[in-house]
Amino acid sequence: MLWVDEAWRGQGVGARLLRAAEREGVARGCRQAVLHTHSFQAPEFYQRHGYEIAETLDDYPRGHRKYALWKRLP
Repeated sequence: MLWVDEAWRGQGVGARLLRAAEREGVARGCRQAVLHTHSFQAPEFYQRHGYEIAETLDDYPRGHRKYALWKRLP
């Protein structure tokens, strides 16, 4: 799980953490990354970093959506 405190958001910390996780995956032989987030969290953040929505679960939790996103790794 990755999470960035609100005080650090918008400063590139989340992007650096995401890239580090992706590099570690590549180093371990992973060919794709899959993650889950909710509509009240940051689906747009992941899309800006090349992730595509693979699945959407409406009204989970009630009034929101849950997303599964994926990205092919180099």
